[in-house]
Amino acid sequence: MQSSYKILLALYQVLNVPVVTNEISKIKFGQVSKVSQSEFIALNTINNPNQYLQNGFANVNIHIVKLSSGEDNHSRFQKLTDIIIPILDETQITTENGTFYFQIDDDKGIFDDPDRDGMSYYNLRIEFQTL
Repeated sequence: MQSSYKILLALYQVLNVPVVTNEISKIKFGQVSKVSQSEFIALNTINNPNQYLQNGFANVNIHIVKLSSGEDNHSRFQKLTDIIIPILDETQITTENGTFYFQIDDDKGIFDDPDRDGMSYYNLRIEFQTL
């Protein structure tokens, strides 16, 4: 059985590539500080009621500072999702911890960030399977 930490580490490795990090350099998982006011990607797993982590779901949240008018920065979200979605959809990675398969389950869209004033985030729900 894989731990949620190893699943997030594999997802981090999928996204921690120059095409992503040249655009948005911070990719975080685990407890993310609520005072962070800069762009970053946050990764987390979604609780599985069966407590079986061979299959499940994770979130990829792209956090962006709103425009000075208070509006969501749609052009920035568009640029980042154009890069990130193809990387995450139907991707398999083999790491020292095993082989993991990721695919996009749902494109949830943009939400206000309740923990960070002046920020919003784009949520992608990812389905994973350990192989």
